[in-house]
Amino acid sequence: MNNSPDAKSSEQHAPLSREDMMSALFAHMVTQQANLAMMLMGKVAHPESGKAIRDLEAAQLFIDQLEMLQQKTKGNLTIEEQRALDNSITELRFRFVQAIDESKTG
Repeated sequence: MNNSPDAKSSEQHAPLSREDMMSALFAHMVTQQANLAMMLMGKVAHPESGKAIRDLEAAQLFIDQLEMLQQKTKGNLTIEEQRALDNSITELRFRFVQAIDESKTG
């Protein structure tokens, strides 16, 4: 085994496998959907305007899409992918209930 700095450098920058790339893209998509739902619930400011947006119907659509993805990919995800998806959905459901409660009292 070659322990030269050049050998270590090439190991650190090895291209991702197709499976690793697909896993990273999946995680990115879940994060995007969750962030959009959070923004539409008024929990995260719009990145361009800096203002809160509240459109609970649209937020529900993004949550529904993640739930559909959860059902359609059942048994086909890695443990890490499944946990990320499950955790995102759980958090979004909790935040959605909070947003509904806030809209009733606010």
